[in-house]
Amino acid sequence: MAGVETVRCFWHGSPLSPYQLVGMRSFVDRGHRVELFTYDPAIAVPDWIVRRDANEIWPTDRILRYQKDLGRGSFALHANLFRYAMLHQLGGWWVDHDVVLLRPEFPAQDIFFSLEIRDPLTATFSVLKFPPGHPAMAECVEQCVALGESPHYGETGAELFSKVVVSHRLARHAVAMETTYPLSALDVPAMFDPAKSAELHKRCASATFLHLFNETWRRAGIPNFLGPPAGSFIDDLLRQYGLEAPHPRMEVEHVRRWTAYLTLHEEFEAGQRAYRLVNNKLKERVAALERENASLRGIGATLNNALRKGMDASLLRRSLRLFSRAIRR
Repeated sequence: MAGVETVRCFWHGSPLSPYQLVGMRSFVDRGHRVELFTYDPAIAVPDWIVRRDANEIWPTDRILRYQKDLGRGSFALHANLFRYAMLHQLGGWWVDHDVVLLRPEFPAQDIFFSLEIRDPLTATFSVLKFPPGHPAMAECVEQCVALGESPHYGETGAELFSKVVVSHRLARHAVAMETTYPLSALDVPAMFDPAKSAELHKRCASATFLHLFNETWRRAGIPNFLGPPAGSFIDDLLRQYGLEAPHPRMEVEHVRRWTAYLTLHEEFEAGQRAYRLVNNKLKERVAALERENASLRGIGATLNNALRKGMDASLLRRSLRLFSRAIRR
């Protein structure tokens, strides 16, 4: 069939629930192929998903987890490394398992990602497309390996990817944020509120992809074993893609209580990101000053040697002018 694409995902941890399957099902129902990489042969995978051994891409006996802060215990750290390694090796489309396809056709471009902010540039990475062997993906893998399990949440995710987009001058490939993120993490409570369903569907009408933020659910403590409130946005998605909602169902009031911290959490994460960005800029400036000082010391030593050997007067004047300019910089 024309227009058929292959998308690849990663999963490790608990059994797959309808909440993890709904995104992948949305691709299959529109005629595309979903390959799910996992290290765990015991995880049950539906026959409409192509199971693949994650060791094909990144052989390991240790699955990385975040060790710090609010992301502690999350396998998302390993998923970050895995996506870059997979894209470098195979190329093509990567989608997070909780991304829903809203349109039949994929964007027709060799490199795909979206931008949240242009200045300072902040890219998103839940939906990515790269050709195999791209140096940007190689750099991401290298950075993930170097950091191991030391990063804060997101440090090897959107933060790292954004830096690489800048260093490899890839911003021209970016699409608008609304293409992949018509809803934000702060909309998670509304996804479970029947009174908000129509509004959310309307906001998604022109998007190609939708991110459901399952990691936010995990941190909020929204349980996979309870179904969404009947008539909610999430309930609509499960019914649309033929997935049975778990029973019993959760109450809207419970979801509001579980997610009450979300605004504070997002502000906390934003503050952490800002701190790290400023700290990194300061480190870069210190390193630049150290390089300049080393250069000045080299010029000074050269002039000193030349004076001892009797440098030509005109050459000496020119060297002194260069030295003066270097100092003023």
